[in-house]
Amino acid sequence: MSALKGLQQAIGYVFKDESLLTVAVTHPTYANEHRTESYQRLEYLGDAILDFIVAEDLFRRFPSADEGVLTKKRIAAVSATPLMKKARELGFEKYLKIAPHVNTDSVLGDVFEAIIAAIYLDGGMEETKKFVLRSLEEYLDAKAGARDYKSRLNEALPKARIQYREIGRSGPPHDPVFEIELEIDGKPVACASGGSKKKAEQECAKQALKKLASQGKNV
Repeated sequence: MSALKGLQQAIGYVFKDESLLTVAVTHPTYANEHRTESYQRLEYLGDAILDFIVAEDLFRRFPSADEGVLTKKRIAAVSATPLMKKARELGFEKYLKIAPHVNTDSVLGDVFEAIIAAIYLDGGMEETKKFVLRSLEEYLDAKAGARDYKSRLNEALPKARIQYREIGRSGPPHDPVFEIELEIDGKPVACASGGSKKKAEQECAKQALKKLASQGKNV
């Protein structure tokens, strides 16, 4: 059984050449020590492919939006935070070949882009689009609109590391209440509860946006 079978299941794509996926999860620290190839070249290609796929999708989703709005939406969708979050949700950390002293948070976005390139080289653009659009749907969804506080927060802080953590859960199993804490660049800024993780996360983002607005920032 392939050691990367679980990762391919999470991605939703089975590689014909699995060596591409192996390279995509190999950090330079591990590559240097073991004299093998790291993900850096794949990351370079994946970054460009990701930009194109997201730009094309937003162009079609928002036919009346001008280039400024589209650019902001693209930057928010492809910034480090959503890529890192999705990589963590898909369990990429379990498959990383990396030196033990390296903070994985700082490289998960790079690995996400490298995997995009690996899929492209192995299966072509259509398979790559499926993976990217499925993974980033919540950041691209036209229905989200102005009430999608998480997307607005990502747009307001495109370079920040935004993380939502479950810090508690209460209530019966069939009707749980989730307590979520929002951290920005490692600092807790909001906490909220909700009947689902998404609702609690949205409330956290709403609180953070209010704080930014009180500081005079345009959100």
